[in-house]
Amino acid sequence: MFKGRMYKLDRFQDDLAVLLEFPSESNVLVVPTDDLTHDMKVGDVLLVDIEEEGFKISKVNKKAANLQMMEKSPIPSQKINS
Repeated sequence: MFKGRMYKLDRFQDDLAVLLEFPSESNVLVVPTDDLTHDMKVGDVLLVDIEEEGFKISKVNKKAANLQMMEKSPIPSQKINS
């Protein structure tokens, strides 16, 4: 289980990185590019912890991120045939 929130790196604007909440893309987080590592690129799924000193950002394996999202989602109710 991941601590923090997951975001997808959407784009770079000047010295900022625009992140969209993963997988819903409903919330936006803007962070300084200095908080990213050199191997992070557009499309990567990132784990973001907001701390008193700033952001702690790490790269997440997309497969692991998708698995966690599946575990979090409620089990679909089965349709009852009438």
